Amino acid sequence: MKQVYLFDWGDTLMVDDLSQPGHMKDWPEVAEVPGAASLLAAISQTAAVYVATGAENTSPELVQAAFKRTSLSSYITGYFCPDNVGFAKSSTQYYRTIATMLGVAANEITMVGDNLTRDVLPALEVGMKGVWFNPKQLENTLAVKEIYSLDELIGE
Repeated sequence: MKQVYLFDWGDTLMVDDLSQPGHMKDWPEVAEVPGAASLLAAISQTAAVYVATGAENTSPELVQAAFKRTSLSSYITGYFCPDNVGFAKSSTQYYRTIATMLGVAANEITMVGDNLTRDVLPALEVGMKGVWFNPKQLENTLAVKEIYSLDELIGE
């Protein structure tokens, strides 16, 4: 199996506007995080790309409907959220279950997300690779791999 990438949804691939009520698919406007389209276009040539979100009260279908409003959806193979995984994203079981669902070893998966605690650390704990998307350049006291712009992942 080729390399697998899991990407967080809000503020990693799409801008999460906390002032908007309801599901992102229904917002008047949605926006891609800068560099998301070029990154997914490049990575999807050699890897399978999935979204792994912790968004509650949603389903893979609702997440996919939001992505269909952008140029990103054509690069994404599938969507994971607590609804279809059965665990909260902050749980290591969330990541173990995704690896099982995909039928791949954890070390073949790279998780990329903007929340160190919820996205990256639990993924690392189960043996996945983790990349902290840290555009705010918060202090990295754990020596976790970090990037400040999504373009930094192109070519890795």
